[in-house]
Amino acid sequence: MREAWRVRVLVGGLGLFSLLGYALAFPRAARSAQEPLVVFVGLSLGLFLLFLLAAWMVVRHPSADRVLLGLILGFGLLFRLVLLPSPVVLSSDVYRYLWDGRVQRAGINPYRHPPADEALAPLRDPAVFPHVNRPIKPTVYPPGAQALFAAVAAVTPDSLLGWRLFLLGCEVATAVLLLGLLARMGLPPSGILLYAWAPLAVFEGVQAGHVDVAFLPALLLALRWRQEGRAGPAGAALGVAVLLKLYPAVLLPVWWRRGEWRFPAACAGVVAAGYLPYLVGAGSGVTGFLPEYFGSGEDFNVGLRFFLTEGVGLAGEVARGAAMVLLFGLLGVVLVAIARRRTEDPVGIFRAGMAAVAAYLILVPTAMHPWYVLWVLPFTAVQPSAAWLYFSGAVSLSYLKYAWEPAGLPLWLRAVEYFPLYGLLAWEWGRGRAGLLPKDAGPDSRRPGLRRSAPVGQPPCP
Repeated sequence: MREAWRVRVLVGGLGLFSLLGYALAFPRAARSAQEPLVVFVGLSLGLFLLFLLAAWMVVRHPSADRVLLGLILGFGLLFRLVLLPSPVVLSSDVYRYLWDGRVQRAGINPYRHPPADEALAPLRDPAVFPHVNRPIKPTVYPPGAQALFAAVAAVTPDSLLGWRLFLLGCEVATAVLLLGLLARMGLPPSGILLYAWAPLAVFEGVQAGHVDVAFLPALLLALRWRQEGRAGPAGAALGVAVLLKLYPAVLLPVWWRRGEWRFPAACAGVVAAGYLPYLVGAGSGVTGFLPEYFGSGEDFNVGLRFFLTEGVGLAGEVARGAAMVLLFGLLGVVLVAIARRRTEDPVGIFRAGMAAVAAYLILVPTAMHPWYVLWVLPFTAVQPSAAWLYFSGAVSLSYLKYAWEPAGLPLWLRAVEYFPLYGLLAWEWGRGRAGLLPKDAGPDSRRPGLRRSAPVGQPPCP
């Protein structure tokens, strides 16, 4: 009991200090006379240190204490609630969401016209349109995201608060599903702190309003149903996640079981059904801005590809293109290797999913915006990883690029962001982490028939 109270007091104190940062310091940072993003990075790193201390406490002292869980969930909710009325600082993407929702409310296919097109002139206003990024480009967001924009716009038109409340609902759903995942794998619920308190999730979710938060419930449902052997529902849930953000498609090959057709068929069917309504009137334009996204003009905070090319003096489009082909090819090889070494028990399914997400984040040769890292956080709540916890905080350094325009991020800062990630991954790989699952039981000792085939932390690919 004494130990439990000590953990409660320490975690509660860290939560209180963090709440002060979100409630008081962030609004001041947003109104700073200096570069707001520079002030934000400093605040974000301070909150990240508090988060790491709290994470260390729950990892070192895993607990099913309901009071502690209440503190974790309560503060996680408060962090987000105090940011609901805050101004948009980190990214203007949310205004594109509101605009695309408005266009659909007017009965217009969002893939047909860029915001600056004269055909949409009657829809322009002083509150949303001036903040839309890339106004001369068509939308980049896939049909699942467009359906969400339209649905929220139908309930709360042109409302930033309405969109943020919707994302808050998605985060609540994510928390519920994540608690269920922890229980099924025989792990204490206190691990949810590694998602609920992560500054990356708080800032890039409710505050910045990124749609990436919305696909996490579908992702966790796909994981749950795949662990239960429900191939059709798992594929359908994964299809929803792909429709919302595309890159969850890397989970399809690692969760597909050879000879099983329902999983890929359900996924493909949902994706096709999502695109079909938008094909009418848009045709091939349904891909929107996506083809241009792979151009050099969209490079932002690129990781491994940068160190293989510009980092060693190999500039130019030829080197860039060759490195992209190489890394995409290597990603495909790694995904196949993960699939071949996957076991069919729940632990094996989880490990394969986490390995695929990690492989994507390491090898993808395109931009690496901070919110692209969000989807690794639910996995770290089950299997804590020093490498990914570090990167979830360090990736906020990329916002300093806007303070150093047009030069961009200096090499040393990019090294600070990425090199510890690579080093910690190598260290974790060498250790073959023992994981957190009970040694005398399977993923959940209350569920007979589930056996532990290997530690959660051990990578499933060579």
